Amino acid sequence: MNVLKKTLAIAAMTLVTSPAFAALATYNVTTKFIEPDTDPANTWFVGTFTFDTVSKTVSGLQGWLSESMTGSIDYNPATGINGTDDMSWVHLTHQLDATYDAALGGFLVTTFLNSTTSTFTSGDGWTPGVGMTRNNGSNNAYARVFVNTTDPLAALTSAQINKLAYADCTAGGMMGPTCMTGTSVAGYGRVGTMSGYPVSQSVSLLSVTLPVPEADRSAMMLLGLGLLAWAQRQQRRSM
Repeated sequence: MNVLKKTLAIAAMTLVTSPAFAALATYNVTTKFIEPDTDPANTWFVGTFTFDTVSKTVSGLQGWLSESMTGSIDYNPATGINGTDDMSWVHLTHQLDATYDAALGGFLVTTFLNSTTSTFTSGDGWTPGVGMTRNNGSNNAYARVFVNTTDPLAALTSAQINKLAYADCTAGGMMGPTCMTGTSVAGYGRVGTMSGYPVSQSVSLLSVTLPVPEADRSAMMLLGLGLLAWAQRQQRRSM
């Protein structure tokens, strides 16, 4: 009987300690770009993303991008969008790029207004720092954030902040044919078209979704526990 108990105990422990299912964590993210030419109004991206704790992948980045040229009062995180600010905001809902940067230790994730990356007339049509003239008809906009795959809540380094970027080629973010952009010299070789550049990003945990175990795994666990209980009863009877 002791051999049976030992065998069942090992089986149960194997089930309990086997690799955990992925948990999906949703985070709030806020990035800020200083805009010297529209001071005191600045450019902000306020959004959310989902992080898979096992595969270390990012999905569903979406949020709102402010248009500093449309207002004169800056966004206040404590009061929310248009709690005190008077800027227009563009809703970005299409995560179309997630590029892993090994040197930075995470993903540069970009979400767009349209379901296409087509934004500029030059370069590949959207990469930060390569363009400033709108691809006529696209009227696109995007925001790029950084997600640390070791700890999404970790404070960003200066090198990581330098890779944040945005572009706004909608009516509220245009200067004639020129799109409003925000980049750093260290990250992309140039500042934005109105001298805008990234200065910060903050991330906070919004929620965690724990997946439901698969049916066969649950059944095996219940069977193992049941057999352990049976073995204990048999041992008591034999004493």
